Amino acid sequence: MSALHGFLLRRTSHLLEANPPHTEEHRAADALHRLIDMTWAELEDCFDFFHRGDDEMEVELGETWSRLRMLSRSWDQAPDYDENLWPPVRYVHLLFTSPPMEA
Repeated sequence: MSALHGFLLRRTSHLLEANPPHTEEHRAADALHRLIDMTWAELEDCFDFFHRGDDEMEVELGETWSRLRMLSRSWDQAPDYDENLWPPVRYVHLLFTSPPMEA
């Protein structure tokens, strides 16, 4: 989970630095950067509650992980993109079967 978060923040940080403040490009990069961080914070909370035995967090954890993964799909051809490290969530009859491995 940390690796995917870092992967995404490296991209958005580069975009923020490459575009002057108050430009549409900078604003779009800033919005994406904030969305990534908000999703990451939500994912950490879900992961923490899930590992405390809160089974109700199972679906939310899977959905939040899927959201963070979706934000990375535009860079799936980047040399450091790792589909094996960041697998999709798997469900069997709507039951979550593959939680992320670390926070």
